[in-house]
Amino acid sequence: MKKIISISSIILAVLIIGLIIFFNKSKENSNSRIDEIKESGKIVMGCNANYPPFEFHKNINGKDEILGFDVFIGKEIAKDLGVELEISDMEFSSVLASLDTGVIDLAISGVSKTSEREKSMAFSKVYYEPKNYLLVNKKDFGKYTQKDSLKDLTIGVQTATSQEDIGKNLQIKKLVSLPKTPDLVAQLDGGLIDGIIVEKCVGDNYELSNENLKIEDSFFFDADLDGTAIGLNKNDTELLEAVNKTLDRLEKEGKLDKYYDEALELSTK
Repeated sequence: MKKIISISSIILAVLIIGLIIFFNKSKENSNSRIDEIKESGKIVMGCNANYPPFEFHKNINGKDEILGFDVFIGKEIAKDLGVELEISDMEFSSVLASLDTGVIDLAISGVSKTSEREKSMAFSKVYYEPKNYLLVNKKDFGKYTQKDSLKDLTIGVQTATSQEDIGKNLQIKKLVSLPKTPDLVAQLDGGLIDGIIVEKCVGDNYELSNENLKIEDSFFFDADLDGTAIGLNKNDTELLEAVNKTLDRLEKEGKLDKYYDEALELSTK
């Protein structure tokens, strides 16, 4: 009998140790996304820093820095989480793909919230509501006053953007898709394309910084958009709540409008 009791005690002890190990492992694995970010001391924002005034490179005291409306928002999110903001500059198409692989934590890059994108990623509340216009050479301003007048034109768009989706649905001569907006602007300046589909804010920037360019504002392009929002991995629900909390605060404090105006001024100096 004592032998049986002894064996039972050993089995019980093994089970207890196993349960302790299991619960400790479960506790380790239950660390939230925010806990992981806080432990690392940083949150990584992915962007394509060729999209002023949302994000752009600027020489500050001899040092290249990435600034912009989205960067200001990213820094506020980092501040509320008690961590540093790390900016990863990449092609726009890579920004969206990097959420799935965990290379970045947030896609803050003038990302348009669309029903198609919502199938593969989560979105914050909308922090900017854009409209899309045609950016043209000033000499052509007033020449194209409706979408039907674009049929013989070559139009430029940035690759993997909602503007590219708009362009694909237009009846035009040719659609030119390039990864970076400045390259499109260079082609427009050089007469290789007739116009670029851009969000109003981007058009404002180029109109202010390039005297040869102007927004054709007699019409705008319809798009399946809910506005500009921050993209996250679909599983990051707790981080999404924290991001929305920061956006709510910035809106209440009037800082979203303030940051946009500051970014536009900085990008055109």
